[in-house]
Formats: sequence, C-alpha cells, structure tokens
Amino acid sequence: MEPEEEARLTEQAKTDPGAFGALYDEYMPSVYAFIMRRVSNRELAEDLTSQVFEKALKSIKSLKGGSFRGWLFKIAGNAVIDQYRSKGRQQTSSLAEAGEVTNGKTSHAVDEVDNRIAVMSLLDKLPEGHRTALVMHFLDGMTVDEMAQATDSTPNACYMKVYRATKAFAELLEQHGIKRIDDYVREA
Repeated sequence: MEPEEEARLTEQAKTDPGAFGALYDEYMPSVYAFIMRRVSNRELAEDLTSQVFEKALKSIKSLKGGSFRGWLFKIAGNAVIDQYRSKGRQQTSSLAEAGEVTNGKTSHAVDEVDNRIAVMSLLDKLPEGHRTALVMHFLDGMTVDEMAQATDSTPNACYMKVYRATKAFAELLEQHGIKRIDDYVREA
C-alpha cells in the first residue's frame, strides 16, 4: 500500500471504524505471519493477531504521524512479548500441522520443507536483536523507518542492526554449508 493511501485510510479510520476494514485487509496477513514466526502455533498466532487488531482499532485515535504499518507491528511485537512473559517461551507445532505441510507432497518437497526448517532453526541461534532485525526487514518487508517506529529506535540504528545481523547470519549459514539462502527462505 502506498504511504499516501495508508495515511488517508488511517485518518478516515479514526472517525469511521468501518474504514478500518481496508487497513485490516491489507495488513492482517503480514501481521499474522510476523506473529506466527515468533510463536510457531497456529491457534495462538490467530488469537494474538485478533488481539492486535482489536487494540489497534480501539487506540487508532492516539496515532499521531508515522506509519500505520510500523505502529501496528509495534503492537504485534508487544503482544508476542506479553505472551512470552505470561506463559513462558513454549514453541510447539502439532503433528497435524506438520502433516498438513507434507501431506501429498513428493520427497523433494518434503526435503525442501526440511531445509527451510533447518535455515529457520539457524535463525533462532542468533541473538534476539539480530533475529528480530532480520525477520522484520527481510521476512516482513519493513523499511528501516518502519522498523525504527516499531522498535522506538532511529533509522540509522535499525540500518546498522540489519547490517550486523545479515553479516552474522551469513557467517552462520556458511558454517553450516548453506550457500543460497533464497532457495530456502522465499515465501511460498
């Protein structure tokens, strides 16, 4: 969504909750994916996504300037942090979910899923700050300005976090013999 269109819809949604639907339709899939990558549980990701949009709808009048998307991802990040604080970090995936991913797939597709899981598990070995920077920038497609808003930081600081995290992740991948990361991390 173009920044001008986002700003127009955000202003409209402040006085007309029905206008919030267009923002929801635009950002719900990426917020869900952002949360799902952090909690690895479909039901929990759905619940947290719902809570994020409920909170955003209730507090949209308080948004002053900045990107709606950056603000929304800040709410989503805080929701995940609150979840971990209240329940402890428990990443679980059900066998049924694993079956859905591989059901009816060829062995090559299953191997590809295994390779993606290996790359994502290497991502988990990075320090939290590096992991968050990479996920926000490369997987969630956030600009450094949006990252700065979402993390209460500066664009320059976010740029450096992405740079350092990319360098650290490249070294980790090289140690594990993975040469072409885009073969494993591209969106399905």
